Amino acid sequence: MLMFGKIPTYQGTEKFELGVSDDKRALTLTFSDFTARVGGKGATVPVASRLFNFVAPLTGDYGEVEFTVTVGVLTLQGATATIVASINGQTKTADFPPNTDKTVEHTLKFSTNDPSECRLSVLLLAGRDSTNVDAEANVNVIAINGEILPHASGTKGTTG
Repeated sequence: MLMFGKIPTYQGTEKFELGVSDDKRALTLTFSDFTARVGGKGATVPVASRLFNFVAPLTGDYGEVEFTVTVGVLTLQGATATIVASINGQTKTADFPPNTDKTVEHTLKFSTNDPSECRLSVLLLAGRDSTNVDAEANVNVIAINGEILPHASGTKGTTG
């Protein structure tokens, strides 16, 4: 049975909380400030980006892993936002036009015959028209949920 292994302590500079289910088949990362933002009073920078990388070792046999990234997006007139998520070389992108205000889930799956690790990268981009003083964009990751498929049954617990 495929499971998440011991998660390395150092995962880069972004701060997050980690919860792992008792059966080691699900994990949740929650963020308080993984955000790319541009605009606002006195803004001069037209583009901002943030990058998060996460490596989770895997143990066991062949399997499929699903990651869902929950993102909040707010763009005003003259601004856009983009999220790029990649897991072990499989990439998915979502672009958000001006006047977007919503929370979305961005899901990626990958299968492996030789499980050693999940390498997840999430890039946030916010951009604004620098000639529009009212243009603002904010894109932030709220949480990332990872699960070994088929979906685990039973109660998820936190072992941090």
